Amino acid sequence: MKRTDDILVQAKSLARTAGTWADLSNAIFDPMVGLIAKHFPDATARAEFHKSDAYTALHSLVEQKMRETGVVEGSVPQKSGRFVVRLPRSMHAALEREAAAEGTSLNQLVLAKLATQLSTITGRKQTPARRRTPMTRKLRSTHS
Repeated sequence: MKRTDDILVQAKSLARTAGTWADLSNAIFDPMVGLIAKHFPDATARAEFHKSDAYTALHSLVEQKMRETGVVEGSVPQKSGRFVVRLPRSMHAALEREAAAEGTSLNQLVLAKLATQLSTITGRKQTPARRRTPMTRKLRSTHS
């Protein structure tokens, strides 16, 4: 029962801070990192929880958020600014070496490369939000 109470308390807190009902739903029901998955990693226990009143209460929280944010307007989760890209180890290593040689972080190097590529595709200048590094200046000067 303690676990169920903990989930409800955490879900209510999430409901207060979630920007959209989609964000709330993902935070609660995501099968990998959602609240339920964290508290019930075992599929059998999770299946039992699905039959509970607490599970129904979680759905009610999402429905309430849906009424607050709108069905359509609230259906798009807010972007975190983060995403994971899987790439071959050799490419990862090459990018790390390049970042080290440029005296910048791997994140900044990749951001500069993406911004440069996007500006080539769209014809619009994409400006990374962070500090300029030797690599970002070099990339900008070759594509300006």
